[in-house]
Amino acid sequence: MLEILIFGLVVFAVICLWVLIEERKSPKFLIWFIPLFLVLVTSTYITYTSILGHPKEGVPKKGLYLKHYIDEPNWVYIWVLGKNNIPMGYKIVYTREVHNSLLGVQGKAEEGKFMVLGDDEEVSGDIGGEQGEKSYGGFTVGGDISFYEWDYFAAMPPKD
Repeated sequence: MLEILIFGLVVFAVICLWVLIEERKSPKFLIWFIPLFLVLVTSTYITYTSILGHPKEGVPKKGLYLKHYIDEPNWVYIWVLGKNNIPMGYKIVYTREVHNSLLGVQGKAEEGKFMVLGDDEEVSGDIGGEQGEKSYGGFTVGGDISFYEWDYFAAMPPKD
């Protein structure tokens, strides 16, 4: 499968270069062909990396912590359950602070706690409990990600 994709990209590149050489004297053609070619190549690269399942570089915004893997000198890979229960992989630059915080999150998750990540504003209030009752405990990963322990009993509506 991968060989077919690479062969297709090489054939596509050869055809595009041949067309550029043949039509180099037509400025109208070059004005629309070169940007179109660059957009097509960029979108192909992004689609290709997403098909392979490579993690996104960046910080997840919301989700439920599933697991993480620490590649100590370079990266931290983290898997989060996002919208519609779809797991997503993210790649974060390694720092010792991120490493230590994720070890704390992993410890809570192994105890059976649900570790939810989100912004401070979203979970800083009471979560379905009584007034003044705090139903979360948190870890901050490098100031970018905030994990909170979700007390699902307090967040569920009461049974009648």
